[in-house]
Amino acid sequence: MKEIGRLSESDGQYEFREPSRSLIVRGEHPEWVLLAAAEVIANTAKLEAESVIEEMNAMVEFEAVAEIEVDSAKYALKERFDLIPQCIVTVGKMDYKWAAPEGRAKKQEEFGDQALKRVHDMSLTRTDSFLKNESDDDMNTQTQS
Repeated sequence: MKEIGRLSESDGQYEFREPSRSLIVRGEHPEWVLLAAAEVIANTAKLEAESVIEEMNAMVEFEAVAEIEVDSAKYALKERFDLIPQCIVTVGKMDYKWAAPEGRAKKQEEFGDQALKRVHDMSLTRTDSFLKNESDDDMNTQTQS
């Protein structure tokens, strides 16, 4: 697994470092530091992707790149930056769906005023307790008469 960045705390200050971009963000609260880092990383990534598309467009004129490759890069850019960010957050044995604030506003009936919506309880699949009924009979084996 590749480490992208690291959040650490020292003397009441939080610091996020992302070496590949030479990025260091410092602040008094971890959520502020992570929000700032996310915005900087997103803006930088978008600029990088747009510059790749511009470069590819120039290379199309010299037939070094096919139009389909440019279209593919444009689609990847649109898919990453035009969609509402969503993630799965696991806390203990519970999985939750997180969506950016604008996504939660669009799906008010799903999220309400919460940042997270419970997906399902994965603990049941870890213990196989879903295969037992209320009287603790194992429903995994069938009996034949």
